[in-house]
Amino acid sequence: MSQVVSRIWEPVRRKGAETYLQLTLLSFAASVSLTRLFLELTGYPQLGNQTLHIAHVLYGGIFLFAASILPLVYANRWAYTWGAIFSGLGIGLFIDEVGKFITQSNDYFFPAAAPIIYASFLVTVLIYLRISKEPRLDARGELYVVLETLSEVLDHSLEPDEYTELKTRLQKIREKTSHPNLLRLTEELTDFVESDALTIAPDVPNIFDKIITQLNTLEEKYLTPNRVKLFLIFSLFILGVPSFLRFMEFSRVAANPTNRELFLAQIISELPSSSEYNMMWASIHVFTDGLVGLILGLSGLLMLLNRERWGVELGSVGLLVSLVAVNLVLFYLNQFSTIITATYQFIVLQGLYYYQRKHGKPRYN
Repeated sequence: MSQVVSRIWEPVRRKGAETYLQLTLLSFAASVSLTRLFLELTGYPQLGNQTLHIAHVLYGGIFLFAASILPLVYANRWAYTWGAIFSGLGIGLFIDEVGKFITQSNDYFFPAAAPIIYASFLVTVLIYLRISKEPRLDARGELYVVLETLSEVLDHSLEPDEYTELKTRLQKIREKTSHPNLLRLTEELTDFVESDALTIAPDVPNIFDKIITQLNTLEEKYLTPNRVKLFLIFSLFILGVPSFLRFMEFSRVAANPTNRELFLAQIISELPSSSEYNMMWASIHVFTDGLVGLILGLSGLLMLLNRERWGVELGSVGLLVSLVAVNLVLFYLNQFSTIITATYQFIVLQGLYYYQRKHGKPRYN
C-alpha cells in the first residue's frame, strides 16, 4: 500500500506535444471548413433513404475512435501523429452538427451553432498557445523525454539534431538531480549515447524539410521589412476603417428611431438568417465592430507614422478582441461566411507578431 501512495502522479509534457496539437488544430479547421464548403456546393445531399440518414457526425465518431485507439495500441511516434490528425478530423465532423443536438427540431442551420463551433476552435487554440512554449522540466521530466527519444534508435531514425538534444538533456539531468538511481541511469544512458553502438541516421532532407528550406528562401527574398509593413498598414486600414465609418453613420442616425430602424434593417437584410433578435444583434454588431475598427485604424495610422511598437501592440489588442469576442457575434449573424474574415484577421495578427519579432525595435536601449 505504501508503494501505491508513494507513486508520482505529476504529469509530464510529451515531447512534441505542441506539434501534435497543431496538427489537431489544422485538421479541425479543415474538417469544418471543407465539410461546409462541400455541402454548400452539392446542395446538402443526404446519405441514406426514407428511414436511414447517415450523418457525418458518425464519420467523426469513427475518426475519434481511431484517434483514441492508435496511441493505446502502438508506441511508435507515427501513432501520435495520426492520432492528432484523426482527432482534429473527428471533432470537426462532430461539432459541425452541433445545431442538430441543441434544438428540438434537429436544426443543422440553427444560428447559434456557428459561434459554438468557432468558440470550440478558439478553446483549442488557447490550449495550443498555453503549451506552445518550451516547458521547464525537472530531472524526471528530462528523463521522460530522453527515454522517448531513444525509441528513434530502435527505428534506426535518430537524426543528428536529436542526437545532440539527447546529450544536452542528459547533461541537464546530471545538473538537476542528486538522486543516486537517476544519476546511475543517466550515466549508463550517456555511455550508450556516446558509444559506437549508437547508429545515427544520415541527415537526408525529406519533402517537408525541402519545403521549409524553400519557404525560408522565399521569406528572405520577398518578405522585406518595408513590404511587410505596407501589407500590415493596408490590412489594418481595410479591416478597420469601413467598420468605423459604418459606426459613425449609425451614430449620426441613431437619434431618430425611424432612421435607426431603417439603418439596422439594411444590415439585417444582408444576413443569411433572420430571427426576432436580429435587431438587437445588429446593434451589438455595429457598436462592437465599430470600436474594433477604430482601434485597427489607429494602429495602421501609428505604423504609417513610424510608431511601429505602439502600432503593433494596439493592432494586436484589436485583432485579439475581434477574434475572441466580436467574431462570436459575427458568426451568429453572418454564419460561416465570417470564416474568410476571421482567417484574414488571424493572418494579419501573425504578421504583426512576425514584424515585431523580425524587424521591431527593442523596447529598451
